[in-house]
Order: sequence, then C-alpha cells, then structure tokens
Amino acid sequence: MKKVGNLDEDQELESFSLVRNGTEEVLGIFKKKEGEWFLLGKFSFSLLNIGSLHYDPSKFSWLPSDSGKKEVGFVVKRILMEELPGDGFNSLFLEVLSEEPPLGLFSVPYAIRKGQKILDGLLSLKDHEFLIKSKRVDFDYNKTEKNITIFPSNRSYAQNFIFNGWEMVPDIPRIAVPSLFSLEAPKEWKKGIPGEVTLWFKNRGSYAGVTYLSLSFPEGGKVTIDTTKEGQRIYSPGSSVFSAAGKYISSVVPLIEITKEGWGRNHKYGIRFSLTPDKDGTPSILFRSSTRIGKEVVNLPNQFGSIQKQTDQQGFVSYKLDLVSKKE
Repeated sequence: MKKVGNLDEDQELESFSLVRNGTEEVLGIFKKKEGEWFLLGKFSFSLLNIGSLHYDPSKFSWLPSDSGKKEVGFVVKRILMEELPGDGFNSLFLEVLSEEPPLGLFSVPYAIRKGQKILDGLLSLKDHEFLIKSKRVDFDYNKTEKNITIFPSNRSYAQNFIFNGWEMVPDIPRIAVPSLFSLEAPKEWKKGIPGEVTLWFKNRGSYAGVTYLSLSFPEGGKVTIDTTKEGQRIYSPGSSVFSAAGKYISSVVPLIEITKEGWGRNHKYGIRFSLTPDKDGTPSILFRSSTRIGKEVVNLPNQFGSIQKQTDQQGFVSYKLDLVSKKE
C-alpha cells in the first residue's frame, strides 16, 4: 500500500507506504527534498503468525479471514489520515494487531504526527479492562472535535483521546488537559537581551476544580512575571521547592508555578513572562500540569505517555517546549 498526503506544515505532499517483510509490516513516511526522497519516520509492527484476519464481534476474537476482502495489511488493519486541533495538515491513525499472553491476539490504536508517534495504544491500553474481554480497541475519528473515541459503540467504556500539543491523552472526568493554543516569542533570542513570551493554553479536557501549571527553565536565565496576577508565583534559583520525592529541595533554575481554579472545558488561560537568556539561540521550557481530585493528584505528562519526555529539576516528567512563535 502506498499513498500521498500533507503530513506537515509544508504544502508539498509527503508519501507513506506499508510494506511486508516476512512476519513484519513496516510503515515508512517519506518527504521529497530537492528531487530526492528522505525518510521522515519508520514504524515496525510484527506478529509471530502473520496472515489474513478479521474481527468477529460476536465471538470477541480475531479469526482467519476467508471473505477475500482487501485489507490494508495483515498486522496494520486500518490507516486513517485526519487533522488534529490547530494543524493545517494530516496525522495518521492506525489500528494495529499485537499478541501478548495472556491476552492472545488483540488490536490497539496508534497515532503518528509529523513522523513522530503521539499515541501508543500498546503502551497505554493493553491493561484496559474492556480490552481483556473484547480483544479490540476500536476507534472513531470525530471531525468536529478532531479527536478519537475508543470503544465508540460501548457507552460504559467509550473514551475520548485528545491531542494536547505533544501527545494524545485520555479525557478523564474532572481532569483538565491544558493544550498549547498559541505562543508569542521573539523572532531571535540574544544573550543578555530580555524577550517577552505569551503562552495561551486551552483546556480540551473536563472542567477541573484546581489545576496546577509548572514552567521550569532548564537553561537558566533571568525570569520575571506579574506576580500580582492571582495564582502566579515565581521561584528564583536557591528557593525551596517541592520535589517528586516528596521533600523540599533548593531550586537550581527559575520556576513559575500557577494555581488555576475553576477551569472550564474549552476555556483558555494565558501566561506572560520575560526571559533574559544566558546564551544565544532559542531557549526552551519544561511544562507540566497537575489536577487535584480530593486527595489524589493526576499529572500530565505521566509514565504512560507515548512520547519521549524530560525530567525537570523537581524530578517530575515534563514536556519540552521551544520558545518559538506558533498559533492554532
């Protein structure tokens, strides 16, 4: 199978193909530059016993196929090409077969954006209660919300997965999903010259009573913020901050922490700060969020995420964000 589509910001079309090599299927994504094709991403999927299979919902099983129906692949069962929020290009959504004891044969979703995996269903869903019975994580794409719904025909287990600017995460009641909406930053960053940054986040998740936002500056520099704005605090190097180990430590780099109360679905929240970098070049921050439900705190990102993340000075996993202007 080979198709073309617009898979990044560039208007030139990219190509993706699915090829089979023994018991392995490989999805390759290619881009043409100056007349030559370059590999943007390669994803391999395999089964011990490969062959034509179909899903029988009455038996909750994947069975040998005798219908003669043309399939995308033996391992990759479906490929959808659709947009995510804020993107003017398409991402790829796959349904992929896997096999692990004691589950046996089952399928899970994957999502790939700009050649990078943003949802790994095997990592995040293989222990799902209903998958143990159904052996299939079916999904639908919602063209209005630009997200996917797993188990769409089952009211008890149907759940949305939302793109937050980095990866696709589950929509959980009373948990905010701060999603990067826009970023305004200087076109050029110079050592010792302050630059103004404005970040807007949109809550694509559920209404949340209290949400904590954290912005850490791993490359240092001098940071200022309007601390008269309710809920905003800044910690300079040497300040006492709470760590993932459950104790207070001395901060090494600047840290902004924000307490956002009563954050409704699809409502936006803006953060403005000034950064004077210690070196030339585009700086980056580490961003994470936490939502409190009673005594429990739910963090984004977490160890079940689908992308590579970094650890901030407090020991929490975080998303990296380069301070380059972008808008949804």
